[in-house]
Amino acid sequence: MSGDGSILVIQSDWHDSLRDNNTSAWVFHKRRGEGAQYGKVGGPVSDDTFQVLSRTERTISVKHQPSGMSTVFVAPVATFSSIHLKSVVSLGVGEGGLGVSVCTENKLHVWETETGIIRRTLEGHLFDVYTCRLFPSGIVVLSGGGDMQLRVWDAVTGTCPVILKGHTGAVLDTAIVDRGKNIISVSKDGTARLWNCGQAKCIDTIFSVESVINCCAITDVTGVLNLPTRAEPLDELEHCTSGKLLLVGCEEGSAHLIAVESREVVASFSFGMSILAACWATPSRGVVGLSDGRLVLLDAATKTTQPLSHDSASPVESLCAYSDGSQEGRGGGVLTGRRDGVCQFYWTDGLANELSLSPCQLTGSDCDPVYRIAIDRNYIYTASRDACIRKYRKKDLGV
Repeated sequence: MSGDGSILVIQSDWHDSLRDNNTSAWVFHKRRGEGAQYGKVGGPVSDDTFQVLSRTERTISVKHQPSGMSTVFVAPVATFSSIHLKSVVSLGVGEGGLGVSVCTENKLHVWETETGIIRRTLEGHLFDVYTCRLFPSGIVVLSGGGDMQLRVWDAVTGTCPVILKGHTGAVLDTAIVDRGKNIISVSKDGTARLWNCGQAKCIDTIFSVESVINCCAITDVTGVLNLPTRAEPLDELEHCTSGKLLLVGCEEGSAHLIAVESREVVASFSFGMSILAACWATPSRGVVGLSDGRLVLLDAATKTTQPLSHDSASPVESLCAYSDGSQEGRGGGVLTGRRDGVCQFYWTDGLANELSLSPCQLTGSDCDPVYRIAIDRNYIYTASRDACIRKYRKKDLGV
């Protein structure tokens, strides 16, 4: 599954640059730790180093002839540049047509995913907001930030009926348990806490470590794995934690798998570098992204790890599981946003190599970090340091 440590990158605005036969766009091939080999595609003068294999309305497939490596580059169908004026650090989308995002100006906005029009500005956090997402209903927002608070908002009215207090450090990430009666948050204080939203109460600290916890992700392994169960009765405010497995990634380089119901750590791993992002690619296979650019698979069933990719030294800022279900038998993968602006899809099984599938990249960010990736039924959205939220069609990925 691990690549050969190389990557292809194309000019961020290639879709606009390649308007006719007289225009071109730069492209380069880079092997990790080495210099890049630059060239051009398009234009009247051919470049024997790089070859265009195919072109559609929003995609271009380019091959680096010396290495044989090819990549499919996908342009956005929309770029929302007026939702925020500063770096967008988090976003979430729902199936009801709403998105939520926050920038370094501490502007927390609810907007229409079709048009990018702002519907509500959510005001109440005292300091910077670091994380935001929509509940499964698509009309309730969860946010957390530097004021050590979590807030639950009505996206329609903009009101905040629930404020959750208890952390002693900034809230950096959250996970929603099932439909959202309970949520989980992780913090700079080194704890992962389970909350009841209806009663605005912290049910329990389910995990603690002497490190900042940067990220978390939850999965349901019911029918897949047998997790430790809780001997004593659950708190009446605790719902749907049976079968739930939490993955947390820490600043000091460790990752932990916690059975939410029993609070037991079922596996721990150490990578020696900060873990900046985490997600579940399948119910039992997680992925973590490290500050040295590595992507690593964690198998909850075997409690083992496996390298996924290290084709770039750029830190992994964001991860999002992706599968459109159109390619039966190929499995799934993850979309990865890096600090250098590269946003690439990686298969999480070996079938991609067997089928000779080309890597796929979402383009548009000009070396600006991609801080968050979110997906709804038909589209993919990215949040970037250049203050833009970009929207891509799923079908253009062809994976």
